[in-house]
Amino acid sequence: MQPAINSLQTLSDLFNQVDGHYRIFDIGCRLTKLTATQFHAFENSQKPYPLPWLRHAWLGILLWQTQRQEAAPTIWFLKFPLDEQGYLVQAARDEFLNQLLETIGTNMLERQESAAIGDKLQHSNLAFTPDQERMAAFNAQARSLLKQSPSAFYQPVRQYILAAKQGDNWQQLGIQGFADLAQRLVDDELLAQAVVKSLDGLPTPVLVSLAIQCENVILPHQISKAFLQRGQQTQDAGERIACLRAVSQAPNSQARQDWLLRLLAGTPIVDVELLAVVASKCQADLRERAVLMAFVEACAVDQGVFNGLVGELMYQQDLRLAILHLMRSPQRSDRLAAAFGALLQAQMA
Repeated sequence: MQPAINSLQTLSDLFNQVDGHYRIFDIGCRLTKLTATQFHAFENSQKPYPLPWLRHAWLGILLWQTQRQEAAPTIWFLKFPLDEQGYLVQAARDEFLNQLLETIGTNMLERQESAAIGDKLQHSNLAFTPDQERMAAFNAQARSLLKQSPSAFYQPVRQYILAAKQGDNWQQLGIQGFADLAQRLVDDELLAQAVVKSLDGLPTPVLVSLAIQCENVILPHQISKAFLQRGQQTQDAGERIACLRAVSQAPNSQARQDWLLRLLAGTPIVDVELLAVVASKCQADLRERAVLMAFVEACAVDQGVFNGLVGELMYQQDLRLAILHLMRSPQRSDRLAAAFGALLQAQMA
């Protein structure tokens, strides 16, 4: 028997009533699985959102039927606003949930109702469309989760990487194929070895496409080591940024942090792309005091960059406390002290 609609107070309540399964992903800075416990705590304002970006929680939600796993799943992409402490603005969620329940009730996995949801989301200010790279990563994870075959783009990319000598015939390789390949690096030892062997000689467009997808998985140590080497040796700024993205959650964190410190101290000129990648992809490294200090010092060269990136990081509770500690540190430079002062003034305006 279906529960009374007015007994459903959260999306978690709704998902727990469906005759099937659901999985929630953060799809803001990268693609990351959220546990049901994390999402429940966030929805009930027990904890702030663990991965805020641009003052929102960016969610990819996958729902599928228990008995019809081969059927097309229901997919939502929703962004929920957060308050100044990173907690859910519940009024936005409540409005969306009420509209949804009034439209289709709880039969969200039926074909007709699923189409109704899609139409409803098109008119919701909470809906968004991920960029092409993130959409490919989401599709790859969904196929893996549902035990479905990879896309038709996978085999051409795999064959290119496995080839003894990579040529210039990379123009037809699709982004979805790189996302599918990244999902298989942990379990396919032959493929992983081929990536390590070929990484040093990959053309820039292939390297960048592969690296961007690798940021969404925990890379085997040898692959992350190969990306680190390519990133440290290249003179191409785009390749360097891509390699940093690839290894941003790799297990060899000490090597990555040593490289980060060199990058952040390497030039007095603001490299906005580098700083944006560090802020959005390397948040675990920013919990190390030395890396955080180097980062805020580099941002302080440009007040606009400082206000944007450091101000954004202050929406994460642990980083906020660390940044406030640096603000009061006698070791901060005069330039950093001035940047902090201007940031506080801007936030109070």
